[in-house]
Amino acid sequence: MAKPNIIVSITPQKTFVQKIAKDMVDVTVMVPRGSSPHSYEPKPSQMIALSKANIYFSMGVEFEKVWLKKFHSQNSTLIFVDMSTNIQKISFKQNHHHNEESHHEGMDPHTWVAPKNVALMAQTIYENLVKISPENTEAYKQNLHAFLEEIQATDTKIKLLLKNLPAQTKFMVFHPSWGYFANAYNLEQVAIEVEGKSPQPKEIIKIIKEAKEENIKVIFTQPEFSDKSARIIAKETNARVQKISPLNPKWSQNLINMAETIAK
Repeated sequence: MAKPNIIVSITPQKTFVQKIAKDMVDVTVMVPRGSSPHSYEPKPSQMIALSKANIYFSMGVEFEKVWLKKFHSQNSTLIFVDMSTNIQKISFKQNHHHNEESHHEGMDPHTWVAPKNVALMAQTIYENLVKISPENTEAYKQNLHAFLEEIQATDTKIKLLLKNLPAQTKFMVFHPSWGYFANAYNLEQVAIEVEGKSPQPKEIIKIIKEAKEENIKVIFTQPEFSDKSARIIAKETNARVQKISPLNPKWSQNLINMAETIAK
């Protein structure tokens, strides 16, 4: 029997699917590492993979708004499943506070940066894989349990790393992708970027002031975006710039690294 073909939007999803399906399915990622899921356009080879696919796991990231309809017309039998479907979403407003007059609108799609959300996703993946290849149910179930244990261990390790920090400790990011992580561990993310744009000089001055007041030691930037303004702010505040991508496929180690850096 041919392996089921699974399509996902971003690299962490591929990791999650493979934790449960191992090599029993083929997984194609739409937005490759290093590309921004805000503006990505699929390649012809990906459209071909799509025409043969069984399930598309979406994640609520921006490029899907335009493309999911097109994908549907490409393959009418494709099953679309939102991997973040049963996750309590937070709005960008909730995790954005220094710039009251302009905001990212809407809900924050970066749900996978909190382990408890990944556990819910694992369940969704499992249920849908069983539907298309019931013959592998037992293997999927065992892998699901192992994955849930790994998620639990990741969460425990992060809590341990952060246990000595005061509640609502602030960390500074360029792009506001760590809101769910902040919520999960009682931290506060301060974002530099406003509505996907780098801040204006007067906003930079405000942010520098805030970074000094909050004694910010590190500014997290993403390899998918320019970090010019982050570097200016870092220079003025003696903070260091640390590149970390929420799109890293090594999701567990990535979150642990984030916690280690904040804890320092």
